[in-house]
Amino acid sequence: KTLARDGATELHDFVQLGNEWQVLPCEPRLFHHQLAHPQFPENCIWQEHRHDDVESRLSMPQVSVGQAETSCSTILDDPAIIKECMSYVMAGRDVDLVADFLLLNKYNPEALL
Repeated sequence: KTLARDGATELHDFVQLGNEWQVLPCEPRLFHHQLAHPQFPENCIWQEHRHDDVESRLSMPQVSVGQAETSCSTILDDPAIIKECMSYVMAGRDVDLVADFLLLNKYNPEALL
């Protein structure tokens, strides 16, 4: 179930759910870096995705632990980072997502080769 802040109202629209749970100014900050926009009372910015993209991704065969480990450990050497990379690759069902993982985590893929 996805519930609103009141703990009782069930929400089925993920945009509505995201806006419902957006961090409020009166709540403690979990991340201590510079505030990004939007901030409450502005609504979150939602990236559009097409249903057929999601369906095609879910129809892809799963990536095994071994395949993910091979892909990630070829470029990375820190066991903790390799494990994060493996989770990312397996969730995306695509061994080629290693490059995306590196970019998202501010690694320079060319420097690691």
